[in-house]
Amino acid sequence: MTIEGPLSELVNELTKKLKPEDLPGLLDSSKDDGIDETELEKLTSVGQWLEWMHNKYLLTNDDLSFIEHVFELCRRPDLLAIVLEYRLKNLDTKDEELPARQLLRVSSSKKYIATTLKAPDGDKESDLKLADPPKARRKSTAI
Repeated sequence: MTIEGPLSELVNELTKKLKPEDLPGLLDSSKDDGIDETELEKLTSVGQWLEWMHNKYLLTNDDLSFIEHVFELCRRPDLLAIVLEYRLKNLDTKDEELPARQLLRVSSSKKYIATTLKAPDGDKESDLKLADPPKARRKSTAI
């Protein structure tokens, strides 16, 4: 099965950004109760991993939640921003669902904020911004 349509553009962009040394972290973050670990061990490249997710219906045109979750676990906001940008451009959303500033559903995170800004020439383009890091850090409970 080959990945076609707008999703192929997303996969190509992610393939360019991901390096071979990222694969172990991605595979580790992909482990789940319903996923056979022996299948993951057979994957040797980022392209194979993306293709595998697509074949298992974990990465589809309208459901990006699994890959968002993996990128959160890997602490890769740059890749998560690419996925969120794809979501804004390609998924059907009603105008009332997309106010000028909104939080997108990202499974345990509210730090990724999509902001619609007007370009200086008057064109309206979507731009993704990461929220500022928290100012107060949690205190360690270690003794």
